[in-house]
Amino acid sequence: MLYYYIGLAIILIVALIVWFIFKRNYFNKYKYVRLVKYNDDMSIDVSYIKKDVFNKDDSILVNPKHVYNFKGYQSIIITSNAQESINPIDFESKYDPKHFKAAMKSKLIAETFASLKTDKFDKIMALIFLNIIQLLAIDY
Repeated sequence: MLYYYIGLAIILIVALIVWFIFKRNYFNKYKYVRLVKYNDDMSIDVSYIKKDVFNKDDSILVNPKHVYNFKGYQSIIITSNAQESINPIDFESKYDPKHFKAAMKSKLIAETFASLKTDKFDKIMALIFLNIIQLLAIDY
């Protein structure tokens, strides 16, 4: 019985060593490129591609200034509409601040924010009070 457990422990240790060496993990992050693709339907696809395979693929134009580090992976952001990388730290706004403030104060935006207000009658609190009244009636 002891030999059985020792054999299982050895198999587990060998499996962990193989997993740490050959799989995409903490020790092999430098071998992969993390590709984040934003699609037209507002979904995001994240894929991990080996660097040697990624370098052979010429369908994506990558600006070296657009590569960033995400948890140890070299990451690139692209969209489904363009075949070039996106700068994730580009904070330059394309809109004039005066026009943006005017739009925020417009009637449409005010109505949108007004619709987000909470109701005065909270259904959950009413159900809690009803439950307490029922418990008191049962207790009586």
